[in-house]
Amino acid sequence: MIQVSSYLFLGAFVAYVAAAILYVTRLTLRRRDPRYFALADRLGGHGYKAAVAGVVLQGLAIIARWIGSGQVPLANMFEYMSFLGWSIMLFFVILSAWYKLPGLGAFVAPVGVVVIAYASVFPTEVRPLVPVLQSVWLPLHVSLAAMGEGAFAVSFGAALMYLLRVRKEHSARWEEAALEFVFFCFAMLTGFCVLALGFKLGGYSAQLVNMGAGAPVLEYTLPPFIGPVGSQPGDASFLGLPLPLVNVPAWMRGAYAAKNLNTLVLSTLVGAILYGLVRLIAGMPLRELGSRAVGAMNPKLLDEVSYRGIAVGFPLFTLGGLVFAMIWAQKAWGRYWAWDPKETWALITWLFYSGYLHMRIVRGWEGRPAAWVSALGFVIVLFTLVGVNLLVSGLHSYV
Repeated sequence: MIQVSSYLFLGAFVAYVAAAILYVTRLTLRRRDPRYFALADRLGGHGYKAAVAGVVLQGLAIIARWIGSGQVPLANMFEYMSFLGWSIMLFFVILSAWYKLPGLGAFVAPVGVVVIAYASVFPTEVRPLVPVLQSVWLPLHVSLAAMGEGAFAVSFGAALMYLLRVRKEHSARWEEAALEFVFFCFAMLTGFCVLALGFKLGGYSAQLVNMGAGAPVLEYTLPPFIGPVGSQPGDASFLGLPLPLVNVPAWMRGAYAAKNLNTLVLSTLVGAILYGLVRLIAGMPLRELGSRAVGAMNPKLLDEVSYRGIAVGFPLFTLGGLVFAMIWAQKAWGRYWAWDPKETWALITWLFYSGYLHMRIVRGWEGRPAAWVSALGFVIVLFTLVGVNLLVSGLHSYV
């Protein structure tokens, strides 16, 4: 069943890629001659069918992996990020059907593809659950938190489209810079996925002795340009170049500090190259390209979809990310809260979206301010998921 799950997962990924391509093509054709509108709408319909097929296939893949392993498939980074990608596409399929907004797919489907690709970077083998994870609270805590974050991702896509739609109406310089930075960050995450998957398929691996705290040996799956404390040039190599070139700074503590910093630097470099290439081909800032893509979409509808995503995701995240998490923590470790880095950032995420809903419902916040808050909220979600894992360590650090 594990092998069946892998085939289903691959089929789902192909379907998501097809959906993303079809939706982007649809949006591109809609910006051209009206003669292409009928073809564009047909492509959008096929994109929706591909997205639905991907959701169904990945749902079956999750069930098959659960049956084959005998444990809930939410215990490592591959399983969690896979489930998050599925949640993003699930909520997109639901909201897209409800609001009849196929243009949303051109912004949300690529996010789902990148999240699934990011999941594929991590080891996919099934490992026995450690005793503390052998609890009914694991699926309750992790699945609901991921579903809430998936709804936040769809809200982010709608908010980004809204900001691109209205950006020429008195946009400040910082807004222009922030929108461009969003595209750069997406390029950086995409670059990391391409880089990591390439080296994974190529079977690259290097082991370096770590004289610092934590793991005595660090296994790199990317070329170790930045090595751990005590490593020397020549301990590893890439294309004949002796590595590492430098060691991790002494002030950066943590068992995986050197490996994580190396990943962050390489991802930023590759992301910058990818961003530069796309911008060169486009011949304009990517925010301008995005504005042209969204065209004359109804900004009020985009604002409504962004709000609905948060309205649906917030109770799910509250239950999974906080309530069930605290109950499980008390049963497992004898305390409800320990200010672990991921616990802290989950609380920050919850407070941020609480503020959004308060301002929206009580003060009638909508439009540009609400869209910026929605976009920033998902940035916090991504830092909680990825940044905390790379920059700090704690009880919730997935591997």
